[in-house]
Amino acid sequence: MVGRPKAWDFDKPHTLAERRAWGEAQREAITRALADYVDDPVVVFDVDLGHTDPQLIIPYGGEIRVDAIERRISVRY
Repeated sequence: MVGRPKAWDFDKPHTLAERRAWGEAQREAITRALADYVDDPVVVFDVDLGHTDPQLIIPYGGEIRVDAIERRISVRY
């Protein structure tokens, strides 16, 4: 699971096209890096966690299950 990239800042506002390009570049970099370890990885992008707004808090000790077939994510704390 990868948090949605923060592609803006109050001090450096970006156009919609710039924000989309930034996010796409990050997705491509992550996909390339994972390909070195796994042939066909399951990656969930743009999750509202990490250093982004809005932000979903996931405490340590919780369990996240990603079901790629059903396209479902479940979180248990």
